[in-house]
Amino acid sequence: MYFVYVLRCVGSSLYCGYTNDVAHRVGAHAGIYPNGAKYTRSHPPVRVELVYETGTKEDAMKLEAKIKKLTKDKKERLIRGDAITNVIPDLPDPSVYKARPDLTGDVRGDKQ
Repeated sequence: MYFVYVLRCVGSSLYCGYTNDVAHRVGAHAGIYPNGAKYTRSHPPVRVELVYETGTKEDAMKLEAKIKKLTKDKKERLIRGDAITNVIPDLPDPSVYKARPDLTGDVRGDKQ
């Protein structure tokens, strides 16, 4: 199982990535674990805004690439709950992506 996620970072910017472990990857971006992205070191995440689940790494990578190419306005539409097919009409087989609002929420970035 793989996930594509969108983080809201300090300054309200958005960061998109994929992983097989959302909690650990977000922790890395927040500085709790090593190997966070260069961008999130200078723009720490404050909230996991959006998560999609898919069965394969390839599908996750395809969706991540599509989301990264979207304008911020279109990313915000996805976050607000607009259907993925409305925002990304050329997405091949959108049925393989399942929204996971249970994995969204505030990021706790303090090291313990």
